[in-house]
Amino acid sequence: MKMDEKTFLIFNKKIYNRDRPKKIEYISFAKIIASYGVIVLHINHFWYFNLKKKKEWQIANIYETLFYFSVPFFALSIGATLLNFKERYGLYEYNKRRFIKVFIPLIGWTFILYLYKVYILKNIKKENFNFYSLWNYFFLSKIYHIFGSLQIFLKTYMLIPLLAYEEAKNKQKIYIYYFFFLLTTQTIIPYIIRLFGEKIVFIYKMEIGYLIYIFAGNIIHENNFSFKITITIYILGIFSFIIHLIGTKTLTFKYNRIISLHKGYLNLPCIIYSCSLFLFLKENYHLIFGKINKKYINKIGSLTLGPFFMHLAIKETIENFTYLNKISSFNLLFKSFIIFLISIALSLLLKNIILLNFLVP
Repeated sequence: MKMDEKTFLIFNKKIYNRDRPKKIEYISFAKIIASYGVIVLHINHFWYFNLKKKKEWQIANIYETLFYFSVPFFALSIGATLLNFKERYGLYEYNKRRFIKVFIPLIGWTFILYLYKVYILKNIKKENFNFYSLWNYFFLSKIYHIFGSLQIFLKTYMLIPLLAYEEAKNKQKIYIYYFFFLLTTQTIIPYIIRLFGEKIVFIYKMEIGYLIYIFAGNIIHENNFSFKITITIYILGIFSFIIHLIGTKTLTFKYNRIISLHKGYLNLPCIIYSCSLFLFLKENYHLIFGKINKKYINKIGSLTLGPFFMHLAIKETIENFTYLNKISSFNLLFKSFIIFLISIALSLLLKNIILLNFLVP
């Protein structure tokens, strides 16, 4: 059967090898599906299902594995857009943008959601409402645990200027070097140790491990890989997904408790799966989603920080005040989509309110 121009790049070497202009719409789209995926992960009851209900848990395991790329996608997007910031603006402007776009919203949302949990959801006692409590909730990410991920990204942002100010002619070599260094010390060695059943703290297991996604995002964005390398990465990504999915299921049913051997954002299956999916989106976005108006994609993509902060509060509100908390795992994707739409709508509203638009810069 003859393939037409809409055939995926992975199946059409001739189309793949043509000159491909760099486009960034796929990054906005990556942020959108990552934002939705984060909601799915937190609505999903993967960690809480009674293992006697095997059918429901297996569906939860599929959702968990399928959307496990979500948090890494944010880090990959950072690497694709920010490691070359020096080509667009200076260090002062870089720090100013990170302060306005990330740090200020983090403080604002922590304070607002703290009040929301005290006076609306009432799961924080009023007698505990004081400055020290708010301080601890912020630095310990006790409002919602996902805020801890954003704090990790903040620390990563601080390291980016040190990497960006290398000589331009050598930077790709440096990025590739750091990628494989972090892949070895943060992922491969700890994964091998865990496979052999040894639970020890590896000396390099620190938060800088997330830099592996920063380097990977930049490498993927800046380079056009050969057809064979691209196919190899896709195959490894599929293989990693299967290991994560089937391996978790097999071990969990064997020991009658959830075994997280193959899980973890800095674990080998997640890194390969996330990077291969990011590469697939970059190479195939214009063929699959090319007809979508990029203005809408970029607009929604610019609002994804709002859902990141709001979705757990919306989830708690729905579960406390409506019947939707009884929705089964089969309808989880629909429930997640409703929460995503609500959070995007609220983000758009806040963006147009002068005194509150700092929450969604």
